[in-house]
Amino acid sequence: MEKVLQSKFGILLWKGKVSGAMWKVLIADDEPKIRRGLKGSLNWQDLDMEVVGEAADGEMAFDMANQLKPDILLLDICMPFLNGLQLVEQLRSSLENCMIIVITGYDEFAYAQQAVKLKVFDYLLKPVAKEQLMAVLTKAHSELALLHSKSRYINWADRQMKQNGGVLKESVFKQWITGLPAAEALEQLRYLGVQFSSVTGMILIKVIPKLNRSELIKEWDGPLLLFAVQNVIADLLSDWQPSEIFKDNADNFVILAPIHNYPAWLDLGSIFQQTVENRLKHIIITGQKQIEDIDTDVPEVYKELVAAVAVQENCTPVVLLCRQHIEMNYFKEELSLQEVAKTLQISPTYLSRLLKQETGISFVDYLTHVRVKKAIQLMNDPMIKLYEIAERVGYSSQHYFSTAFKKALGISPQEYRKRGWTVECRDKG
Repeated sequence: MEKVLQSKFGILLWKGKVSGAMWKVLIADDEPKIRRGLKGSLNWQDLDMEVVGEAADGEMAFDMANQLKPDILLLDICMPFLNGLQLVEQLRSSLENCMIIVITGYDEFAYAQQAVKLKVFDYLLKPVAKEQLMAVLTKAHSELALLHSKSRYINWADRQMKQNGGVLKESVFKQWITGLPAAEALEQLRYLGVQFSSVTGMILIKVIPKLNRSELIKEWDGPLLLFAVQNVIADLLSDWQPSEIFKDNADNFVILAPIHNYPAWLDLGSIFQQTVENRLKHIIITGQKQIEDIDTDVPEVYKELVAAVAVQENCTPVVLLCRQHIEMNYFKEELSLQEVAKTLQISPTYLSRLLKQETGISFVDYLTHVRVKKAIQLMNDPMIKLYEIAERVGYSSQHYFSTAFKKALGISPQEYRKRGWTVECRDKG
């Protein structure tokens, strides 16, 4: 296709984008004789090149270069309206890989020196000898081929990254939690586009494939159940960005999510449990903890959560369901042994005996343990008042909360917060 471009020096024709592997050449010189000489001195096809346009001034050269995107620009330094050096400066951002070859006379050598500073590919002295032109263009051909090869590799690598980025990220995460130095892991993850919030927490999720809420539910295929659970979790994490989810070597899901609102983040584990149970009728176990230092603490926090989840995993189904129910409803003031037993469709006496056998404590003590553990986590946020914490963990008043807290840990909530202690309230086995 041909287009007409109006110049201050008249009308010139130029070709549209060429197909195939030919390198596109644009000649810009205000002397018609020079343009004809450059174009007619070589068999351009032998160089895998084609002259796709001629410009008679700097402004025309600028417009044509931006439209044609030439691979090679033969450019006279001294042209009207926009000289060659000004043109080079304006084209650098839009024609980053173009081989710009400036043409200058002996008395314009100072301009050539400026052109070198502008990182042009090469320059030729007038009158341009055929051999010199051939040599420079051959060199430009080689450079273009190299750039093209690199570009193809980069594009290929980019496609591979997009197609396999999830697999690569999961591999790095798995190595990180099992001993890969943090600096190396973080460097690789940054390269894969992973970002972390300034305050990040970890949540570990264990899927219990053989424990569901209905005998009528058809047994899930293992990988299909994991896939379904991951989809549910990913959907719930859409409002918690930047977040990452991956599976460890034991098919546990590990989530790294930002903590923008600490109480809301603490509720995430219960939200995961309840949503998976409602949608998939299956039980999951969760453990979660804030990561104090993303550079050093990730493997240690992961080990702690694996151990905490293992304690629950070893429970009988009834006790596990009981613990799950307490974890999801601890904030309800009216929560009781009778209410949980009714939900599980067993007698309160039988549930109490099983819970005592497996955890070593009564229902009331276990409920208190969960509430105190949640309260300690909430105390990490100094903006939350103690009476608010009491309400959020299921106590009708701060007084009752303080009594239960001191009985469990031997220190009042006020004293705990004042001293800045980090007393661990461990899971009961």
